[in-house]
Amino acid sequence: MELSNFQIPFRSGALHGSITSAASGGAPRALALHGGGRSTRQGFQPLLTSLAERGFSSASFDFHGHGESVGSLADSSLQHRAEQVLAVAEGLQLPRPVSLIASSMGGHVACSLIAALAPSALVLYCPAAYEDAAQTAPFGPSFQAIIRATTSFSRSPAFDALEKFEGRLLLVLGTEDAVIPKAVEHEYATRARMARRVEILRLEGAGHHLHAWLSARPSEFERVASRVLATLEDRA
Repeated sequence: MELSNFQIPFRSGALHGSITSAASGGAPRALALHGGGRSTRQGFQPLLTSLAERGFSSASFDFHGHGESVGSLADSSLQHRAEQVLAVAEGLQLPRPVSLIASSMGGHVACSLIAALAPSALVLYCPAAYEDAAQTAPFGPSFQAIIRATTSFSRSPAFDALEKFEGRLLLVLGTEDAVIPKAVEHEYATRARMARRVEILRLEGAGHHLHAWLSARPSEFERVASRVLATLEDRA
């Protein structure tokens, strides 16, 4: 396994990321998208390392305002994040179709890119969803006001896009997640009607911070990583 860093120019700054390469080499076949809050690409690193040790190369990066990608979150939005993903995919010349691995807010962003990237597989950890009005709202008070006022998630653009997804979907959910509403989990579990395969892993006793929870439970980490790889490589 080899870890190498990269920078992709984006507007007036740069997006910092890493490629986790298998010993056999080869271009990354998946791109990992972290969530909001204080999260960074490092949350996915144990999983990406495990995938590389099994022969699967991937890439990850810090969104604008997170980790090594400096900037103000007030200058970013969900739409802005989607543009960042496209910039990284183009900058790294990732082969198509590229699979997407995402957590929390990253799940919504991943779904918003289904039409643009046509991913062969989606692996979503505790994915969030937002209504259309939140897409271009800058992160901060206006974005928070929109999500606090949301009463129905069924018309989220994430789910509209998921209905057209024809690849493989793996959902990793915590039974004690107090952040993602059960209605959102239900929509993710039922709206991928055209998907080739939908698999749901429910982690008993896990909350929203699944990466930290799994890092403390090697057997559960191994179980989830095995299913992630099977989804990415189209194996049963």
